[in-house]
Parts: sequence; C-alpha cells; structure tokens
Amino acid sequence: MKLNSFTFFIGTVMVVFSISAEGQTSNSDAGLGNWLVAVMSDKAHPAFEDYTEDSCGVNLEMVAVEGGQFEMGCTSEQFDCGVDEQPAHEVRVDDFYISRYEVTNAQFCTFLNSVDVGANASKNGKQFIALDQKLSQIQYVNGEFVPEAGRGNYPVVEVSWFGAAAFCKWAGGRLPTEAEWEYAARGGAKSEGFLYSGGNQLDEVAWHYGNSKRDNSSGFYENHGTMPVGLKQPNELGIYDMTGNVYEWCSDRYNRDYYGYSPVDNPRGPESGYSRVLRGGSWGDEPKACRVAYRVSVGEYTNYFMYGFRFVKDRK
Repeated sequence: MKLNSFTFFIGTVMVVFSISAEGQTSNSDAGLGNWLVAVMSDKAHPAFEDYTEDSCGVNLEMVAVEGGQFEMGCTSEQFDCGVDEQPAHEVRVDDFYISRYEVTNAQFCTFLNSVDVGANASKNGKQFIALDQKLSQIQYVNGEFVPEAGRGNYPVVEVSWFGAAAFCKWAGGRLPTEAEWEYAARGGAKSEGFLYSGGNQLDEVAWHYGNSKRDNSSGFYENHGTMPVGLKQPNELGIYDMTGNVYEWCSDRYNRDYYGYSPVDNPRGPESGYSRVLRGGSWGDEPKACRVAYRVSVGEYTNYFMYGFRFVKDRK
C-alpha cells in the first residue's frame, strides 16, 4: 500500500502524518490523528479559568463563572421580599468572567486619564462621575484625575450608569446582566444557598451600616462609609463584596414586573425604561437590602455615594 506523508508544525513540534492512496490512515497513524484532533480542539477551546485582565492598563482579577441554571428572585432562604423580587423563576446563564473585586478609585482614575473627558469627568453631556460632590473620592488636580489620599483601593462611588458602562467598554468588557450578577452572588454552580453572598452571617461577608463605622472607613455619613475592597470573606466562587460596601450597577433596565415575563435563557432586562438596576446593598444599608435577591432601580444619570460597579467579560 502506497503511503503519502504530510509534514506540518504545531508550535515548534514537527508532525508527520501518513495516509494511503485509498484515503486510509495506517494503524500507527490512527492514534496520531486522534491526538491531533484533541490538540486542535484544546487550542480552539482554551481553558476556562481565573485570570488577570491587564490589556487596558489596570489589573482586573477575573473569576471564571461556569454557567448554569438557578432559581432567581425570592427563594426560600430570603426574607421580607419586595414585589419586584417575585415570582422566583428559573434562569440559565452562559459562562462568563466577573471581576473578583469592585472597581476601585485608582482603576477608575486610570480610565478617566486615558479617555477624552472634560475636567468635570463628563463626555457628550453624560457625567461619568460626580467630582463636585463632597463624598467623591476622586479629584482633578493639575490636569489629572487622582484618588483622594489613601483611598486608591476603595471602591469607586458617585459613578453614574454611563460612567460604569464606559469604563467596562474601555476595558474590553461590559457590565453584568442582573441575572449574571445574582448567579455569581449566589455562588454559581458552587452555591450553598446562602442568604447573602458568601454566607448567612452578614458581618462575615459584608460592610453594612452595622459595622462600617471604622477608623479606616471613608466616613461618608456619621463616620460610616466604604472600606478597602477584599477585606471580608469571599463567596463560594472567590468573589468579594458582592454583598455590601457599594451597590453595583447592572446593564439591565428596570421593570417591577419583569420577573413575571423574563425569558429563561440569558435574560437582559426590559427593552425600554430610563432606570437601571443596582444590586448588592451597601455600607449604609440594613440587612434586608443586602440579600442576594434585593433589587434597586435609579435613573442612569444618577450619581450617589453608595453606587459603584464591577466588570464582566464574555468567555474567551
């Protein structure tokens, strides 16, 4: 039987593959063919694992969240649910990455200094962050946006939905959908059914009004305020501060009755509306607002000292 040989390279490895004139591989080459298929498949589908996103000039630690199905909304462990958390309903989300920590003042300053914004941090009539509020932790000094001294690793606040979305686009990603946010907050495929993100004891997993009065807090209100990211216990996926510290913007528009007609697969919120969803509770909230099912809506232009965000990317 006449064999035709083909030579090619995978990286720096030379591979010789033989096939008969009749189109049949030799027995010895059959295993090589199977190996080749496996290698090429691995290259087409790289490992889905945590990584650091640094292409934009800031280091964003990204957690790989394996997609799946979960019950969203007022589930059995929740308490005092609002009407907009009902009915509880099944949702499926695809794989995605989410930042391990909330976006910080230092990271947001890098963004502001890299894009074409005015001294008041606005562009095309949309203010990304309110610098004129006394509780903002970012200042414009000598032509540059800088964090307040000692606040670089605190979550950015006073950010509008437009500012959060613009940062995410600049960094090569997007804001989480509300469904992705809740799925990740509940621990994804590793969920243990906790009331809050990471546990049932609020003090262990979150900065809230009951424990945010500290010498090293930002002192927003009655000496309560934000705290540096990542100090509390993470959730089942290794994500910090999804409960407490600051509310987090989601991409979705808000409708109180949306859960009654939400699609099962990758819901993205109502098609119209001027308010957006915020999730997670904050340093200034009571336990009710820190539950993983709790929902808040405000206008997308709103800046407030409890509002921040985190970053999401689709699976590579």
